[in-house]
Amino acid sequence: MKINIVQVALASACTIMVYVAGVTRTDASFLATAVDEWFDSYGDISWEDEKAHLDNFAIALQHDPDTIGYIIVYAGRRACDGESKHRARRATKYLVETRGISVSRIKRIDGGYREELTVNLQPVPRGAPKLKASPTLKRSEVQIIKNCKSKASELRKPDS
Repeated sequence: MKINIVQVALASACTIMVYVAGVTRTDASFLATAVDEWFDSYGDISWEDEKAHLDNFAIALQHDPDTIGYIIVYAGRRACDGESKHRARRATKYLVETRGISVSRIKRIDGGYREELTVNLQPVPRGAPKLKASPTLKRSEVQIIKNCKSKASELRKPDS
């Protein structure tokens, strides 16, 4: 059998590319610094739409039991008091009670503030450095609404 040097070079290049891609995707420093490459990210959407995002996140966590699921919630420039904490709790409750993800595999981070309410979902390999929030606004640039009863009750409502 005659071995062509071009075939060997192509096979070697493919092997190296697959290796580099694998290292890049599992490199914890990549995950910790990624800003625009979240598993999923969404804004102020309906609870029905949010559950669809959480379902996809749960499937990813179920496929790899060695991952931790991070939920980072940023309140918007105009936000209800405690809104990001309520949203993170509600998402966690859904993942645990409806999708069967162990609460020990979920980490919630109150991300601070951004222009718009934003929720980032990211599975991270167990033992990787913790993800950090990257707020874009300071607290002094945000209007917190104290009496947001309708929004707060919407966030606390039981799953349907």
